[in-house]
Amino acid sequence: MIKTITAFTFEVDEPDTAAAEILEQIEGKGLCKNSLGILICYSDFVTSGVAQAICAAVPFDVIGMTTAGTAVPGAAGELMLSFMVLTSDDTEFVTGSVDIPDRDIDGPIGRAYREACAKHPGRPAMMIPFVSFIESLGGEVIAQSLDKISEGLPLFGSLSVDLSKDFSLNRSIHNGKAGKRQVVFALLYGDLHPSFFLASLSEEKIQKQRGVITKSEENILMEVNNMTVIEYLQSIGIQKQDAAWAVSVFPFVIDYNDGTKPVSRSIYLITKEGYAACGGNMPENATLSVGGIDYGDVMRTTGKTLEQVLQKKNEGGSCLLMFSCLARYYVLESHTTDEMNKIQDILTDFSGYAFGYSGGEICPVYTENGNIVNRFHNCTFIACLL
Repeated sequence: MIKTITAFTFEVDEPDTAAAEILEQIEGKGLCKNSLGILICYSDFVTSGVAQAICAAVPFDVIGMTTAGTAVPGAAGELMLSFMVLTSDDTEFVTGSVDIPDRDIDGPIGRAYREACAKHPGRPAMMIPFVSFIESLGGEVIAQSLDKISEGLPLFGSLSVDLSKDFSLNRSIHNGKAGKRQVVFALLYGDLHPSFFLASLSEEKIQKQRGVITKSEENILMEVNNMTVIEYLQSIGIQKQDAAWAVSVFPFVIDYNDGTKPVSRSIYLITKEGYAACGGNMPENATLSVGGIDYGDVMRTTGKTLEQVLQKKNEGGSCLLMFSCLARYYVLESHTTDEMNKIQDILTDFSGYAFGYSGGEICPVYTENGNIVNRFHNCTFIACLL
């Protein structure tokens, strides 16, 4: 069994004061034999040294990331740091991290994973990864590498993000090291049976018209139905002059046609060739639909997913970790804390959760026969119940 302790601070300027606030909230709560800290914070907490001071102050490993907003029981906000402790007598935690290059990432990620596994006998039950947002590499490439190297170990985690124009302040965090090109992870060992939940776009927000991806290279979508992306968008009523608008408003929905739930893909930009650079791989022969996302849809899908979580919680589970795509944050416009407030309203009686905004979501999906397949997502709310 995993016990959860949560803490938070709004103290962004004084590292010692912030660390003392976190320690005060977790001391005396009964740490078990094994513990892991999960730290989620606005980028200013890294720049000021607050995040590093908290990592140094606690007697266990800490992993985490920067975000645009975070929430735990009793507090939610953008300029805030949240801290969740997983503590257990029968679940054990091993952490690792590695800086990665632009190419050939399997080697360094594989070495870091094997070094972590060597510290504990047996196979882990799951992995929680935090990955720096690296525009030149793409989150799905890293998620696929983790999936391959771990031989399909369930992965639940997030890409770090920040609110700078070019995401240059995003960091993944491991024991005080805040890396710009870093893969951080925790391996969980024990008799664990995690449940995974996700919601992207409501069915009514997805166009019924579907195309087939006929040409692509990893995350670059070149042709749909043998047309360039611009031509395809025009064929379904989105004119070329509206392409820039489509980037932020119309995510693609990709069906792998393998029995798993479709996944969303953000459009990062439209190239001069009429191609689309997307937030994840766009495999040829997959089916593509165009969706839409707005304030109401964000609130509905988050609420619906949390109701599913609460139903499952009745069967057991004391720890809930959640992430929502930054695209969902943006469509809230001036009401940027509304999704976090909804989480708090629904989880009133749930004392062990943490939430953060994500630059890309890593969460398994279930096949028709109940098996899991690791997937990288955009525009999605994900949750893991332990």
